Amino acid sequence: MRRNEASSNIYSTSVLTKMFEEEGGDLFDARSASLGHTLQGGVPSPMDRARAVRLSLKCMVFLETHHQALLRQGQRRSASPETASVITIRSSSVEWIPVQVMRDHADMQNRRGKEAWWSGVKELAENLGAKKQFLGIGKGELRELNLGQ
Repeated sequence: MRRNEASSNIYSTSVLTKMFEEEGGDLFDARSASLGHTLQGGVPSPMDRARAVRLSLKCMVFLETHHQALLRQGQRRSASPETASVITIRSSSVEWIPVQVMRDHADMQNRRGKEAWWSGVKELAENLGAKKQFLGIGKGELRELNLGQ
């Protein structure tokens, strides 16, 4: 369920979560989560809102597609590995990545990808910054370089 934080003073997120927990019993769990921009204290930008709508629509299509596929299977249903997926943004496209693939590319202990897109740019940035600790140049050599100019 999605809820706007200003939609009701009475039915807060915690109240609704408790209602779902009680009604769900052993059938399902209920948890609440606040979006990152809310926790950071900022107001979502128009781009944030547009991205949220785009991701929500993609998620709904994903759920409907896989639900229909399961219904067509009849009584003996089995879900494929792609049904456990993570929605991602790569460049300007929204993509689904199966959890198994994501796990292979993730550093789960540090909660980040094993390879950063900017790793090839790091050395260039350090060289452009010309910091002696990055270039491996000693103080004497740096002084000679500066005097020679």
